[in-house]
Amino acid sequence: RAPERPIFVVRKGATGDISPPAGKSSSAGVVWSLTGRGPYMPTPLVYGDLLYILANQGILDAYEIDGGREVYRQRLAHRGGGFSGSPVAADGKLYVPSEDGDVFVVRTGREYELIATNPLGERLMSSPALSEGRLFLRSERSLFAIGKRPD
Repeated sequence: RAPERPIFVVRKGATGDISPPAGKSSSAGVVWSLTGRGPYMPTPLVYGDLLYILANQGILDAYEIDGGREVYRQRLAHRGGGFSGSPVAADGKLYVPSEDGDVFVVRTGREYELIATNPLGERLMSSPALSEGRLFLRSERSLFAIGKRPD
């Protein structure tokens, strides 16, 4: 929660009190941490060697997972509603649902590239699901399944 909104990248196998000492951003159990960049609702996502963090206001951050270096920070051009659902990733793309009913498709990687904005016409509050080559999106009144038709 604000104002701290922390992010912690925790080492595999870390146990006990892993808190970084005062004034430090890492410890024996924490690879790196940041204050003020963590989301309130959407869950951070690791894809490849990057950590993607979507803020409720539509700011998408990408960080190197190993060292915490910021790769980019970009605001998604939305109509004013927030972002409650978490992004998902597949085939080199992030799928980011907005409360306005748009699904933003962003290419993964070190350069921000918005591939598409797809309006669904209904409010989206939940996280998408991926299964067998399909993207499932639950809106206020509908369940959308997007993908190639089975043969």
